[in-house]
Amino acid sequence: MIKIIDRSKCCGCTACFSVCPQKAINMFTDEEGFLYPKVDQSKCIECQICDHVCKFQVRLSEEKNDDWVETIAYAAKNKSKEVLAKSTSGGIFTALSDYVLKEGGSVFGAAFDQLFRVHHIRALTSEQRDQMRGSKYVQSDMESIFEQVKSDLKNGKKVLFTGTPCQVDGLYGFLRGHTNGLYTCDLICHGTPSPMVWNSHVSFISKLKRSKLKEYHFRPKDWTWHVHNEKAIFYNGKVYHSTGYANMFRNLYYSGLIMRPSCYRCPYSKLKRYSDITIADCRGIDKVLSDIASDEGVSLVIINSKIGAELFSAIDQSIESYPINIIDVIQPPLKKPCNINPRRDEFWSIYRKKGYRAAINKMYGRFFNLKSIIRNILKKRGKHN
Repeated sequence: MIKIIDRSKCCGCTACFSVCPQKAINMFTDEEGFLYPKVDQSKCIECQICDHVCKFQVRLSEEKNDDWVETIAYAAKNKSKEVLAKSTSGGIFTALSDYVLKEGGSVFGAAFDQLFRVHHIRALTSEQRDQMRGSKYVQSDMESIFEQVKSDLKNGKKVLFTGTPCQVDGLYGFLRGHTNGLYTCDLICHGTPSPMVWNSHVSFISKLKRSKLKEYHFRPKDWTWHVHNEKAIFYNGKVYHSTGYANMFRNLYYSGLIMRPSCYRCPYSKLKRYSDITIADCRGIDKVLSDIASDEGVSLVIINSKIGAELFSAIDQSIESYPINIIDVIQPPLKKPCNINPRRDEFWSIYRKKGYRAAINKMYGRFFNLKSIIRNILKKRGKHN
């Protein structure tokens, strides 16, 4: 039976939970807000299927050697200006999912619920799919999604599943080879932050603005695609951005303080991928293709399989694409996992005892937000002088 002793060896993909024939495994939330499997021994029949489907354990034991990997990569963007405006990068996910939906298939990806918790959902229409657009820098709750994917495949539907590399590999482990009709698309992932901290951030900014949150954009293009300012829109009409507190979750995301323990030793941080297609921001593209109009957003697309090549070819009419050398635009998560912050334990100790605001004040200083406001004022004055 699966037993998690070292939490850095579990990515929370839910393959073990989904595959258990006795429904003896439940996912429980730990003190950092991450989900882990727990076995009800009164129901367990010791079949060990849960151990056999755990791809994460297998990948941890593999040698990391990417020298032999021949990577086919493209810089790409959707031809629709409307799609580009609503996408974090180049709108390639929309093009891929449009194709599958037109074929009568289903699309699975991460979306906000009404409380801004992040879940994987199933879409059969473009309207449902649109909830998946845009980056969501939080680990999604998979719930029964793997079983829904399996059901759709069994019923002859084409399926596009998008997620982090560990979620995609977890799905393959769960399906155990029964993948006819399945397309998979993973992301170049910096790591998955705590849903609990994310919920605290939503509550924090809602109290600051005295209103319920209406929309949240992790990477809006208000400041062009090159700038990462987060934006929150509230029901009272207020819009919150470009301050220390407004961008706090962005800072925590890059800090290495709030990632899932397994992210710091992620076996998927390499060029060898297990999905059909990998998509991400195409950072550094201006140095490679100077006339691509990158302010609109450009996606990096990596083709990892024959199925991926066929799917990418199927969307050719709706996108612009340019072959590139992956080395020219390679990103840190393709070379190594994110770094753990040496103050991580300190952050979590304060967070558990005193809450979110006390923890960020300790990490960034009590006057962090004021300093951010002053910097923005000085920056604006400098532009006018």
